[in-house]
Order: sequence, then C-alpha cells, then structure tokens
Amino acid sequence: MFTVYHSNQLDLLKNLLLAVIHEKPLSNPLQKELILVQSLGMAQWLKFEMAKEKGIVANVEFPLPASFIWKMFTKILSDVPQRSLFNKEVMTWKLMKVLPEQLNNPDFLELKRYLEDGDENKEKTYHLACKISELYDQYLVYRPEWIKAWESEDMVPELEGEKRWQPQLWRALYDYTLEQGQSPFHSANLYERFIDALKPQSKKLGWLSGIERVFIFGVSALPPRYLETLNLLGEHIDVHYMFTNPCRYYWGDIRDKRYLAHHETVQKERISRRTASKERSQFSVMLTTEVNNVEVGNSLLASMGKLGYDTLLMISELSCHEVDQGFISVSRDSLLHHIQADILDLLEPGNLHEITHSESKIGISIDDRSLLIEACYSPMREVEVLHDRLLEMFESDQMLTPRDIVVMVVDITAYSPMIQAVFGNAPDERFIPFSIFDHSTNQESRILSTFIDLLHLPDSRCSASELLGILELPAVLRRFSFDNKQFEKVKFWVKEAGIRWGLNDTTASHFSLPKQYQNTWIFGLNRMLLGYAMQSATGLFNGVLAYDEVQGLEADVAGKLGEFFHVLLTVQLLLIQEKTGEEWVRILTSLFDDMFTLDNNEKLVGRHIRDQLDNWLTELKNACFSGSISLAIVRAYLKEKLVLVPISQSFLAGQVNFCTLIPMRSIPFSVVCLLGMNDSDYPRIIAPVGFDLMSGRSRVGDCTRRDDDRYMFLEALQSAKQYFYISYVGRSVQDNSEKVPSILVTELLDYCRHGYCVEGDQPLAEIESSKYLLAHLVHYNPLVPFSRDAFIGSRASYANEWLAAAKGEGEQASPFFSDDVLDVDSDFNSDVLELTELQRFWHLPVQYFFNRRLKVFFETLDGEMEDTEPFTLDNLHRYQLHDALLSHLIEKGSDKESLTTFAQHQKASGTLPLSSFGELILESEQESTLAQYGVLKPLFNDRRDALEVNIQVPTTRGTVKLQGWLDERYHSGRILYRSGKVRVSDRLATWIDHLCQCTSGEGLETRFFGVDYDIIFAPISPEEALRGLACYLEGYFEGIERPYPYLPNTAMVGLQACIDKKGHWASDEAARDKVRQKMRSVYEGKFLQIGERENPYVARVWPEASNTLLDEMFNISTQVLLPVLLGEEKTV
Repeated sequence: MFTVYHSNQLDLLKNLLLAVIHEKPLSNPLQKELILVQSLGMAQWLKFEMAKEKGIVANVEFPLPASFIWKMFTKILSDVPQRSLFNKEVMTWKLMKVLPEQLNNPDFLELKRYLEDGDENKEKTYHLACKISELYDQYLVYRPEWIKAWESEDMVPELEGEKRWQPQLWRALYDYTLEQGQSPFHSANLYERFIDALKPQSKKLGWLSGIERVFIFGVSALPPRYLETLNLLGEHIDVHYMFTNPCRYYWGDIRDKRYLAHHETVQKERISRRTASKERSQFSVMLTTEVNNVEVGNSLLASMGKLGYDTLLMISELSCHEVDQGFISVSRDSLLHHIQADILDLLEPGNLHEITHSESKIGISIDDRSLLIEACYSPMREVEVLHDRLLEMFESDQMLTPRDIVVMVVDITAYSPMIQAVFGNAPDERFIPFSIFDHSTNQESRILSTFIDLLHLPDSRCSASELLGILELPAVLRRFSFDNKQFEKVKFWVKEAGIRWGLNDTTASHFSLPKQYQNTWIFGLNRMLLGYAMQSATGLFNGVLAYDEVQGLEADVAGKLGEFFHVLLTVQLLLIQEKTGEEWVRILTSLFDDMFTLDNNEKLVGRHIRDQLDNWLTELKNACFSGSISLAIVRAYLKEKLVLVPISQSFLAGQVNFCTLIPMRSIPFSVVCLLGMNDSDYPRIIAPVGFDLMSGRSRVGDCTRRDDDRYMFLEALQSAKQYFYISYVGRSVQDNSEKVPSILVTELLDYCRHGYCVEGDQPLAEIESSKYLLAHLVHYNPLVPFSRDAFIGSRASYANEWLAAAKGEGEQASPFFSDDVLDVDSDFNSDVLELTELQRFWHLPVQYFFNRRLKVFFETLDGEMEDTEPFTLDNLHRYQLHDALLSHLIEKGSDKESLTTFAQHQKASGTLPLSSFGELILESEQESTLAQYGVLKPLFNDRRDALEVNIQVPTTRGTVKLQGWLDERYHSGRILYRSGKVRVSDRLATWIDHLCQCTSGEGLETRFFGVDYDIIFAPISPEEALRGLACYLEGYFEGIERPYPYLPNTAMVGLQACIDKKGHWASDEAARDKVRQKMRSVYEGKFLQIGERENPYVARVWPEASNTLLDEMFNISTQVLLPVLLGEEKTV
C-alpha cells in the first residue's frame, strides 16, 4: 500500500517512521531498511535521530529516489542495465560523437553557426553537448511522452515543430546506442513495461519478495513519473511517504496575490482587444468576479509554496491512502510561532481595509526576538553581526548548544573566508565551534587546485611566481625533497638568475611571439648549474654566464630544482597533444604521482582524484567513445567533477553548521539563520537555455530554480523552532544608500506588518503601527564594528576589543624608548673599535641600535617576483648597470673589446631588455659612466699601499683604539667614487675616513666622485682630525645606549636652510622656523619623494616629527655634519 503521512513537523514524521519499524520488524533480520532521501544532510540527520532513539542504527540504506527506481527497473524487468546508458554523463560523450555528424542537416543550422568559429579543440562542442544532455535528462523525467514520440518519429503537437533538430538528434543518439549493441532502455520507455510487470498476475514479481517496505522521508517534491511509479509499487509492498506538509488543510488550489493580479490584468487585456466600447461588458464583470472569488488562504503559503501544492495536487490524483492526523498545533507564544500557526491553519491575519486603527492586528511582545532581520553594510559585517547575535542567544538561553544552530548561505564559497576570519579567530571566551559544509573542493585542498593548475601548463606563461607557487605546496616540496630553508634559497636564486617566464625558448611561440631564451627557466637553470662548475669572472661558456651563488653543497638544491623543471617540461609536452581517454587517465595519474607526495591527511584527496578518473573511464566505456580528446575538454570535465564536489562531509558535526541553501535540507533546528538574502542574489535567477523546449510550457510537478528557492525559504521558516534569523546587505558601503532585501524577505515583512503590531499599538493608525513593527524587526547595523552605535542599546556587540575605540578612550601608544638609557653591553664595552663599525653606525644610527644592540631586524620583505622580462630599466637597475660598468672599465679598460665583453655579460645575466632594445639602452646609459671613468682614469696612477688605521682616541669613556684600513690611495690622494649621485652618508663616511688619514699623519687629499659633483677634503692637522674623531666616537657611544636622533637627509637640509645665498649663517627665530619646515618636509616626504620616516626603524621610534625632535636633530647635525660642510670643496 502507498501511504502518505502528512505532518507539519519533521520530528513527528521521524517518530512515525521509527514506530512503523518498531511495531512491524522486517521478517528477515538481514534485510535492509530502505529510506529514500533527497540529500546527504537529511540522511545524516535521520541516522543520528534513529541512533539517538534506538541506541544504534545499522543495516539501513538511504538511496536517492531516482537510483532506487532504476534499481527496481533492473530487478523487475529483464535486459535492463545496472546503470542507465542514457544518463547525463554518458549522453554527453555520445553526443560528442553523434552531434558533429548531424551538422550538415539544414535543421541544425543554428548549431552549425555556433560551432563554426573557434572550435578547433572541440571545447564548444563539448559544452554544447553538456547542455543538450542536461535537457534530454530533464525530458526523460518530466516529458517522457516527447521522448517516446521522437523515437517513433511522431509529432508532438504542443511543440509545433519548434527546434526540429532536437527530435532528430535524439533519434541519432538512440540509433547510435543501438548500433553499439547497448540496451535501448531508459526511464521514458521503461514505464509501460514496468506497469505491465507490476500487474498481480505477472510472474516477474519474485524479486519483490526481498523488499517488504520502502520509506520516503524528507522529500518535498517528486517528479510526476516517480510518484506514479512508487504508487504502483505500493500495490505490492508497503510504501510510506513521510511528507512534510506545512498546512493541515488542503491548499493545492490557493493562489497568491501576484498571480491573481496578473490573471486579472491578462483577462482585462483580452476583453479590451475584443471590444472598443468603453462600457464594461457583462463578460468582463463575470471574469473579474471569478478572479476575486479565488481563495488566497495564507499569502506566504500561496506565494512561496508552489512546489508543495504541486506535490499535493499530484498526491490527490493518485487516490492513495493518506494519514493526516500528524499535524501538531503551534503555540502562539512568539511572532515566529504565530506565522507558523497561520500557515498551519491556513489563516491570513489582519484586515487590509483597516486604515485608521490596527485593532485586527495581533500584538507581539516588545521583547519578542523570534524573528530577527539584520541589515548590514557588507558580507563581512553580516558574519560579525551573526557572531554577536549567536552569543546573545547563548547568553539568554543556557540550554541552547552550537549543534542546535544552522546557518544557510546563498553562496557559501563567497562567505567561507569571512566565516573563517570571524568565527575562527574569536578569542577563547567568545569562541563558537563551527563547521563549514558544501564549500568547493579547491577551497578544501590546495593539492586539488594545484593539480587543476598543472593542466593549464601548455597555455600558461609559466611565470616565476606561478611555478614557485606550485613548488611551495608542502606535498610538492616533499616530492622533490625541499625543506623550507631551501625553498627560500630557491626563490632568491630564481630572482637573481633572471628567471621571469617561459619554461624554455618555445614557450613564447605559444603566444605568437618570437622564440625567447633569455629570462626563461632553462636560461636561469643553466646559469645555476654552470655556477657550480666555474665562476662568472671566468667568462661566458657557450653564451651562458655562471651564477656564482651555486657552489659546493648548494649544487644539490639546484639539482632538485632541475628535477622539478624536468617534470614540468615533460608534462607540458605530454599535455599538448590530443589523446584518448585511456591515455589521458594514464598520463594524469603519472602526473599526480610525479608531482605530489601525500601525507596521511592528504591521501583522501589523492583517492578522490583517482576515483574521478576511474569514473571518467567508465563513462567513456559506456558511451563507446574512443575518439581523441583535447586538453581543453579534459580541463573542463575535471574542473566540474573534481572542484565542485566536496571531499569531506562535516554536516551535523555537533557544531554550528554553515552550509549552502539547497533544496530538502530543512531539518528542524532551534535557530535557523539565512545569510546573503539580497535582492539580486535570492531567489537565484538562472536564465533557461535558449533551446529548452520546457521553457514556457510548464506543468504541474515541473522543477524550476526560482520555485525551489521560494519553497526553501518557506521550509526554512517552518523548520525554525525558536529563532528565525535573516541578514542581508542593507546599505551601500560607498554612498550609504538603502538596498532592498530579497523579495521573499520583503513579502515576509509585508505579511508581518499587515497582520501584527507591537503590543499596545492597536489604537494607532495602520501605517504607524506598521512602521513601529518594522523598526522592531529590522535592525540596521553600523558600518564598522568599532562604531559607538554597535555598543549602544539592547543589541550591543560582544567584541570588547573594539570597545575602547568605540568609547573614544583610545590612548596614544607609549614611546618606544623612555629617557632612560640602556646599560652598555659587554660587547660594546671594549676599548677597541673597528672603523667599519663606526662607519656602519653613522650610516643610520637608529638602525644600528636595533640591529647590533637589540638584535632586531625590520627588514622589508622581498618585493613581488618579477614575471615579465625587462623592457626598460628602473632606477635601481639603472644604478646597478652604471656601477657594474664603472667597475668593469676600471678593471678592463674602455676599449671596444672590453665594452663588447661587458655587453655580452649583461645580456647573459638577463638584466637587459631583449635583442636590440637592450643594446640601445646600454648605449644610452654608458655615456655618463664613460665620462665619469674619463675623469677617474688619470687619478688611478701610482697606487699607494693601503694605510693601516691604529689611532688612540681620547673620549669621556676613556681612550678608545680605532683600527682599520684605508685603501684606494694614489699619488693624487685617496680616490673614492660612486656611480650615482653623492649622498649625505657618502660625504660623512668620506669625512670620517679623511680624519683617520690625517690623524695618521698622511697629508693627502681625499676626493669623492659622483655623477652630479665631486667633493675634495684638503688635509688638516692631526690634532684637529683627532678632535673630530673624538666627537664621532662620543656620538657612537651615545647611540648604543639609546636611539640617536640623527637622520642624514633631514639633518643636512636643516643645516643648508641656515645658510643664505651669500653663505652667511642665520640663527634667528625666523631661520629656525624655516629650518623646522624644511626638516619636516624631508622627514615626512612629499609627492614623488619618500620621507625618512618611511624607514621601519625610524617609524618605530619617531612616528611623528615634533619640534623638540627636530631641534635636537638640528643640534646634533651642527656637531656631525657642519664640520663636513666646512671642510669640503665641491667641484661640478
């Protein structure tokens, strides 16, 4: 018997199911209980509930309705395959064979035009075949009579010859199946045979003795043919359909107001076309009266319940046994329960004709929070507000647990990172256990997304960052035996060796570019490996310049990188060619094994990939498809099958469940939350395929996404026991303009304001009571979590980390260093100081303090990996080129052969633009360097020995021995140079060296040459030089005890501001104001000029330039830099 049990509560249907199982156990204890469900979530919930009642659940199978019905076909009918050979996947590959053969048929002209251009790899054909197979799969379920008519070459009257290629293509598909010797059966042509087989006198019912009963649970809608099949099966075994019915009365004929308004408008338009008379006809009056007499019932049920009342209508036509005593009255103790009770009793609250008062409205308590609607500025704020509201619920209801809460999201993939950020980073006292279900596989596993990325190698530029991103994956590092330290070294090598993009010189040709060897991976690897064998100073070897960093044991790292490159190159070559399915599976399996070494936690991903590849082979075998397949099709297939299918399932794991809003997952929870209920996002709008013959020809029982979403919203409303929570983006983050929520939320709010009001507002006008109710239900949240409004009122935030900012009680951070000085460390308490240490200190004292004294390094992260070959030179590379050229000229000379050798080295290093562009840039840049070399060359005669510095310097801390070496000494004096502009630090360092030289008794000039000007320091007396060194040593000792406020550029501009155009020193108040202004400008920076406070060491100690700091810095500059200015002589 086919029995339908109606109830408004899933819990009661569950209890009925358990009661039937308990009261009538199966005669065979080894026989399985069959419970048909429509989703994995429903099966999991039912398993848990059955185990909770019985202590254990076992030997229960939860098949899908379609799978179960096909299994019945195979068992009761003969010659029916175990799996339909007309399923969507198999039909896709059959159409890949059949469709191209039909394109010359005139009826296929629109398909031929679509496939004419840009389908060399058959990817468009594949996607078209997928769409057509989806349609045919729908036809088999919802329009089986069309399929039967097409196979018998009969016309379908309702189609009127539209899309005549569809019946022809189906017949070609059907004939191809028969030609392959396969079964001709599918769900459309098996139905009559199944009916005949189910007749009582049939001899084919022996297999049904192994099935005593079947339950259908949590399935809100079934296709008409499935319902009829199960009803026929009920004549032989017990079929129990546990149907969740929101209303205790028959509501299959109610209509929502939108439908009635549309129907009336259509009828009026028809009448107006028939008569030009302005007088209303009698026929018009009758039509209007008929429309107005149609029952509305409950407007929410009428508007959102089409899917349900279609099912009710089909059940009523079956004349089956129905049990409708399972409805449980809902106590009207909250607004949510009022709404559920209205739907249950088919009532519509309120009176639309009331205007001056609200007496017919039902009052709700001001403390009622059963229906919560939160309007936010962004999805991130939606999640933050949700976290606060859940904490509020936990605080108010001690019995509430995380497993009692479900949060359904329209797009879980978009919200998943924000959920992880808010819920995953909450402090312990506010942490709520949670799990995310339904997110795509590429979010769960980087291995899978990397595997898909590898399939794009033939079309990829193979840039440095892209391939390093693949290598960085732990499973790939394990495969090639890299540790993290070696990987960081490889990143440095790749950047320094000039690798930008392209595996080898042929990669550029894939993008219609000339062959390019420079800056490819093979270019850089050759440099690395040659660096193990020889030094770059030796010269080029076969046009390759050795990379000097790879030496000794480092060769092992370079070898591993070479192995990684070899695997990628092999994969790229293998993926280019079209192959059969078996060849593809073999290559892809080998690719996975060659690229990844999985640990125990990752083996599930490997199994998932191998299973999908095996399934693909089975599909191809069932489709008898042996043709070649392009890489584009393989990528499209695997992306759909691998990425969109979740690997792990954690629904109902005892935590707050975040999941996608999908059909038939309306499991009862104490708290049901819906996120992302925006007007443009829900109900979801999916445009029908242009050649869908079902579009515009809807029937009872048809499935559409929009109707599914409407019924899902209604089911979610019904499944909430205590709280129904909705959030949406209600205001624009750009201009604060208001945004409307989903039309379903609007309908719910309209329903509430027409039938309910806040207790005590009944005497108010209808519009006033509606306004107060909406203000009670809808809460507009502030833009940011640290807004003052977020902590005011009854819905205050729990995020106490923002409380101080919200209250305006933020305190300025205490200074990094107080006036107290650090004790001198033993390492700095020596009476010997190296000259190099003194020079390093005065380059930037505050950085020296952090690095040497505190052992703290604020080194900036390496810049982004460069993924394009150089087209021009930036300032840094231009300076490096000038510096390298100047060093080369000094060592090798400036003849033509020397310049040619230098150009070859630069090209081989990958730093110059390609081809003639590099030559042009080198020619334009070398002019200034040659001019500088021309000035320096005459001065490099008669080189002197390096001078040993060994000076006893008296200081307030005792005598300090300053020691070091001074080189670059010639007959004309000490010659220093820089292939860039002269910096303040260069002038000070040169001055300190000059003081050491003079103190040592060497009466020579010291000259420093830059590209902008030259500096000459004339000899001074040893006594004066010694006093100068003592000053710098005093500054050094002060700077190792506390951050020393000396910034070279800021200090220098302050001194220069005190010197007027005539060279006179100005020290009045106006001059000091000018000094502060100039110093602050250099310190803070300005347009196209980086200020000195951008240095992380400076910013850590002196984030702002106060007048006190600037005055102190100026005073120090008079001691440090003023002697330099007085002692130097500039020559341009």
